[in-house]
Amino acid sequence: MSSFAPPMRSLLARCTLSAILLASSVASAAGVAPGEASPAQKTQAMAHFTAGKQAIEQKSWEKATLELRASLDVVNSPNARLVLARTLRDSGSLGDAWTEYSRTIGDATKLAATEDRYAKTAEAASSERAELEPKLAFVVVTVAHAPPDATLKASGRLVSPEEWSKPIVVPAGAVDVVLADASGQELGRQTVSATVGQKTAVALDAQPQSKAKPAPEVADDEKHDDAHVVDTPPATSDGSKLRLYSYVVGGIGVASLALFGVYGLIDNSTYSDLQSACPHNACPPGKQSEVDAGRTQQTIANVSLVVGAVGVAAGATLFVLSLSPKSSPNTGLVMAPGYLGLRGSL
Repeated sequence: MSSFAPPMRSLLARCTLSAILLASSVASAAGVAPGEASPAQKTQAMAHFTAGKQAIEQKSWEKATLELRASLDVVNSPNARLVLARTLRDSGSLGDAWTEYSRTIGDATKLAATEDRYAKTAEAASSERAELEPKLAFVVVTVAHAPPDATLKASGRLVSPEEWSKPIVVPAGAVDVVLADASGQELGRQTVSATVGQKTAVALDAQPQSKAKPAPEVADDEKHDDAHVVDTPPATSDGSKLRLYSYVVGGIGVASLALFGVYGLIDNSTYSDLQSACPHNACPPGKQSEVDAGRTQQTIANVSLVVGAVGVAAGATLFVLSLSPKSSPNTGLVMAPGYLGLRGSL
């Protein structure tokens, strides 16, 4: 029994050490900035970084990725993140590599304001990320009216808010982009076809405008082929205005009907004269001007009749509306070949 004691103590020690390291990693998961790291944090981060570099030399990509991420969890160094991006690129994880290159550029650019050495890191990351672009598909999402706690997913991957305004790497093909609230209820969804080497635009609105209301149906007895409905304006609180309009429109209609009567009589007179002078519908050349005049008179008479009928009907409609200014009936004039009438409802 005693022969198993040393191995057991060794196992317990390793478990305890692993637990301590895990707790330390979780506690500092965000990673401190290089200028704020303590000597102990720098030592710990460097140990993981060195182990990651060794794994890279052995092309052990999974181990290298784990060690480099562990280093970044302690100290968020843009240089270490650049090495992680290159590792993901070389292992074939191009989408993850793009994301890490982007983070490297952001972090290095901020630190370059006080430390010049990080400017070269940002420049290298930008150049290497550009080389990946033709090999990846992207969506560029525009979000409108999103609540503060909204979430965005592209192809099932949760997109951090700081990435919303940037190109988002997605698999080529059909891509679902979903906007949701904190409870998971969808606020907007769009499915697009993403193509390698292209950036596909996606627009999501958490408060889409309501659809236009359908036009009111016309009663069956008022439906006519090629019919045109002329809606009259709703009644206002001042019925006198509508009454004035009714007089004007109705007057135009009456005048047009009077004009129809006058030109109708003239046309009939011209027709009678031509009928006497042109037996068997054969007029001599000297009568051509009278024939043309007769046709013009007939055209004017026909137009006057139509305008007069519409004017009288519209004037009557406006007059009826002016009598009940507090109500707003849905009234309109229906015109169709061989038909003229009103349609309306209270």
